[in-house]
Amino acid sequence: MQRHTLRHPSGLAVELLDLGASVARVEIPDGSDGAVPLCLDLDTLAEREDPARNPYLGATIGRWANRLRDSRFTIDGRDFPVEANEGAHQLHGGPIGFSHLVWHADATDTTVTFHRTSPAGEMGFPGTLDVTVTYEIDDRVLRVTYEATTDAPTIVSLTNHTYWNLGGPAEDDIGDHTVQLDADLVVPVDQATLPSGEPAPVAGTLFDLRMPTRLADRIGFRLPNGYDHCFMIRGEGFRRHARIVHPGTGRSVEIWSDRPATQLYTGVYLGGGAGADGRTHDPFAAVCVEPQHVPDAPNLRWAAPTVLRPGERDVHSLEFRFDWD
Repeated sequence: MQRHTLRHPSGLAVELLDLGASVARVEIPDGSDGAVPLCLDLDTLAEREDPARNPYLGATIGRWANRLRDSRFTIDGRDFPVEANEGAHQLHGGPIGFSHLVWHADATDTTVTFHRTSPAGEMGFPGTLDVTVTYEIDDRVLRVTYEATTDAPTIVSLTNHTYWNLGGPAEDDIGDHTVQLDADLVVPVDQATLPSGEPAPVAGTLFDLRMPTRLADRIGFRLPNGYDHCFMIRGEGFRRHARIVHPGTGRSVEIWSDRPATQLYTGVYLGGGAGADGRTHDPFAAVCVEPQHVPDAPNLRWAAPTVLRPGERDVHSLEFRFDWD
């Protein structure tokens, strides 16, 4: 495995790994000639190779981000079973998804592009899928572009799974962070965290995050398991999905994407254990914002179509826009 680092004179530095085409580390200036890490990391590559220690930290998720009910979907009347890894269901591409595989990397001074060819039948998915993930930093922006083509009809939903804690290593949890989602609708879920109905208004509920909301006022008590929910982002095209702020330091990150939805996950299933920088990866130690297609969309009549066909190109544009004092 190899690490690749992108740096900008602004002070933004991003370390990338070919395992999972992952964001391993993001650093910004700490105000005293040093740098502060903003996301969960592990000290060694061996730890990252252990799924029990590495819950998709910063990884590229695919072929299908989030869950597929009963580990199956249908294309053109044909049923495709895929490999389960969360009870009867599939999560994040199966037992050996894109996050668990080593990608080929091409690096320049300003970009790193990861590439892999996923063979037909990998984790049960049809079609040979050719995928590239390109990372680029520009001033205070980390730009990610996902591109995929196929030789047979298939489904694809690629995203990033970085765990953000903008307070730095001294911040044990995300309770003091505020989150704002540009979403008027949330997808209701069942006990398996799969869609149980069509999107519902967030107004008047604990899922109303349209204004900056302190997470400690929602997770752990009012929402014992926190958030692991899909929100429908208003508008179309490339637009802001979310803003995370750490008021104590003034640090923030905005997440922009052209996908229809975003999964907000506040880390309830983090299993503890030591991470890099002296952090402990306990529940609610970090928050993920994952722009994507709706979970289980291929099996939902109301969701947007997700089939990728030969001759088409699936492109997902994603940006993380940082700010600090």
